[in-house]
Amino acid sequence: MTQRAAGGDGARFWIPVFLLPFLLLYGAFTVWPLLATAYYSLFNWDGIRPLNDFVGLGNYQKIAGDAVFWLSFKNTLVFAVVETAIKLPLSLLVAILLTRRWLLFKTFFRTVFFLPIILPVALAGLVFTYLLNPANGALDSFLTDRGLIKTPIDLLGHGNTALAAIILVAIWQIFGQYMVYWMAALQNVPEEAYEAADLDGANELQKLIHITLPMIRPVALIITLLALVNALHVFGVVVTLTEGGPGQASYTVSYFIYNEAFREAPFRYGYGSAAALLFAALAFVFVSGQALIARRAEL
Repeated sequence: MTQRAAGGDGARFWIPVFLLPFLLLYGAFTVWPLLATAYYSLFNWDGIRPLNDFVGLGNYQKIAGDAVFWLSFKNTLVFAVVETAIKLPLSLLVAILLTRRWLLFKTFFRTVFFLPIILPVALAGLVFTYLLNPANGALDSFLTDRGLIKTPIDLLGHGNTALAAIILVAIWQIFGQYMVYWMAALQNVPEEAYEAADLDGANELQKLIHITLPMIRPVALIITLLALVNALHVFGVVVTLTEGGPGQASYTVSYFIYNEAFREAPFRYGYGSAAALLFAALAFVFVSGQALIARRAEL
């Protein structure tokens, strides 16, 4: 009994010790920035001068009537929904193919699909800026040389296509990450289930619908929510490809906050902080609603 008590006392001592580094980092990089943002949002502050101009909820009232913010919010939702709806089924299909026993050169294909995620967002944006350039870009040159189009198409310069181009570039870069997620989920599907389905004469589509999808459904919900949260924070590809243009056609909330707080003088750090908190609340409601709908669908 004495040894057990001593062991329990030792565990109670070491558990807080091991948790302390995490708690310090979490407090410094998550809790404190959140509290500071909420505090700054109550001031008309440029991020430099002392905090003297207290406006209370004035910044939130201005945002409620800011057409650019709500356009950015709409673009962000469109980006998140469309990008997630495209990348998840495609990455699942590729993951299924790359986990088949009959496929040759699996390592090569996995490397090819995963490689874009290693590239920095700025570099990926720069590459696609050159590829999609209507004057001398590789894509327009390829299409015009083969007579597929008569005149170059400025995908990033038209309001109707800029956001779509950003979505496709973002999918290309993040594709490998979700392919790995799906491959990890597929490892939990027992091979015996597929063998039994083969004996019953099931084809690949039937095995996908009746075996694979039902068995990975709990993990699929988590992957979907992660994909939505990740897509709602789109920023890098917007900055490198269009800078919110043409006009404000590809503005997203993250770019709106960056523009208000750090780019256009006079800086409106307090206003940007209020926009960030409001967007966080709206994103939380959106993602929570998706999770609730998905759980009810499972039931």
